Amino acid sequence: MVLADALLPIAEADIRNTYLCSPRLGIDDTRTGFSLQLLERTSDGAKVICLVFFQTDTGEPILDQHLERWLCNNKKLFSQPGRSRVAYRVRFYIRGNFQRKGFAHYISIQEEQLFKRWGATEIQTTAMDDGRWVWTREKFGYRIPVADFQLLQQRYVEWQRELGRSEVRRADSLADFPKEFLLSAVNSFPLFKGL
Repeated sequence: MVLADALLPIAEADIRNTYLCSPRLGIDDTRTGFSLQLLERTSDGAKVICLVFFQTDTGEPILDQHLERWLCNNKKLFSQPGRSRVAYRVRFYIRGNFQRKGFAHYISIQEEQLFKRWGATEIQTTAMDDGRWVWTREKFGYRIPVADFQLLQQRYVEWQRELGRSEVRRADSLADFPKEFLLSAVNSFPLFKGL
């Protein structure tokens, strides 16, 4: 298999265009670079690894590390039994002075359109670092697999007891877990969004 076949029905140019940003975001598109690598035989089938970096017009990097995405043509689904095409969001670490300017929101929307055109059934990610709080907000539309929600719920109960709380609460949904719990008592957990 060649890279072009793994990307069908989209092409490399579609990926490049996804990561071109509006000048109002302070990014110089002429300095945006990306690379694609095809891994043919993985546990997730053929996998295209996409790395992207962004810079301002002065050459200042926007991200702490390259943004990383995987397009897996045969990955296990979280939403239902079976395997399908899955887009996996791996890394997205925006430097502090570029946060809260709409960049993450813009990229997320652009990517979801690309992932749909590619034929992905789901977007998956592992929530860690600040993402343990950010990606659990309802506006992003992520869900957690049932078994992982139950584990998170149990950890939440333990955390409250460790703090000596007299009334132990349970979360009804992913968005109900408090920020201080997610950022201090949990290392990571899987999330997914259907497309």
